Amino acid sequence: MEFTYYTINDALFKHHPELSGSWVFLGWEGDRATATYILDDNQQHEVIIRRDGTVEAPEAVMQEMDKYVHAPTP
Repeated sequence: MEFTYYTINDALFKHHPELSGSWVFLGWEGDRATATYILDDNQQHEVIIRRDGTVEAPEAVMQEMDKYVHAPTP
């Protein structure tokens, strides 16, 4: 895939809906893109997006994204 803001966000969304809206920095070079997240504990993590659309995300990021999805609504 060609890396653009939209294609990267689409790949992130397909991996987990919360990934496409929670990053603080997005960049790409060569065959991979990175999305940087700062979690609730102020730890910074990078998620890797490859040109074939696969996403590699640390377990800590996925756990926090799941927490947002399963949070009770007020």
